[in-house]
Amino acid sequence: MIFFVSIPAKVFGAQLSFELLPNRAGDEQATIVEIKIDPEDKTLNVVEGVIVFEGVINDKLSVETETGGSVFTIWPTQPRYLPQEKAIRFTGGVPGGFNQKGSIFRMRLSSLSSGDIKINWVNGMAYLNDGKGTKEAIFAKSLIVNLIGNDLKTAKRPSFDKKSPSFENVEIGRDNSVYDGKHFISFNAVDDSSGVDRYEVKEGQDVTIVTEGVYVFKDQTKKTPISITVYDKAGNNAVINVSSGIDWQKYVIITLSILLFIFYAYKKK
Repeated sequence: MIFFVSIPAKVFGAQLSFELLPNRAGDEQATIVEIKIDPEDKTLNVVEGVIVFEGVINDKLSVETETGGSVFTIWPTQPRYLPQEKAIRFTGGVPGGFNQKGSIFRMRLSSLSSGDIKINWVNGMAYLNDGKGTKEAIFAKSLIVNLIGNDLKTAKRPSFDKKSPSFENVEIGRDNSVYDGKHFISFNAVDDSSGVDRYEVKEGQDVTIVTEGVYVFKDQTKKTPISITVYDKAGNNAVINVSSGIDWQKYVIITLSILLFIFYAYKKK
């Protein structure tokens, strides 16, 4: 007699998961869901995708996103909730890649009415850090969350975050292959609580809102004073004044990192 043993097939590809987090003090009215990615022994450079909500009434749901503590350092498309699509679209990555399970971002869900919503992962794709931009499938299970009706106005802002974000680097560079060869500033700030929301670059009297961490000088002589203000999701901020001196050793590395990231993020689209 021959016995056949059924062995579950291993799912090849990166694994994405939705994980409920415990409420934090001062944040009792929100339901917090963290989106995590497990490369499954591979090195990923970029992840992009869409998270869709089912069972949602547009004017009764608030979805705030927080990127503090994310494995990604660059966001070509910041994760933001689009009410008309009932979805979050995002593209994020890190030059050099990552090969350990980590957080992509968190969602703070609040609703005027009680009920279940289903969170689905669709159209997701990762890119390997192999120098070719090879695509890697991402698999995920849906999550059903029960929301209890609350006042959206009081639940919207993460009141637990009292700490200002901090700048990790601010460098000036120029390369003929990007931004038409113009001088630019590359900068990055981190916030481990609510996450970075936006940057405001002030060049002279002109103020520009920036979300991607790169700003091209309007005054290419670099004589106009520039300051950068970073805000987190809770409204805390930090300001840094930019020197016009160029650190040639560092800006070459930054430029190469940006070029590599753009290559992976938009290859084959």
